[in-house]
Amino acid sequence: MRRIATVLFATVALLTTALAAPAAAIGIDLGAGITL
Repeated sequence: MRRIATVLFATVALLTTALAAPAAAIGIDLGAGITL
């Protein structure tokens, strides 16, 4: 049971990182576009 939780947590962490990187890049892009 504990092992499944660890795998799920790792998967969620990887997905979050994979989704957060492009989202941050887009956010910086939009922020730069608005300020410039």
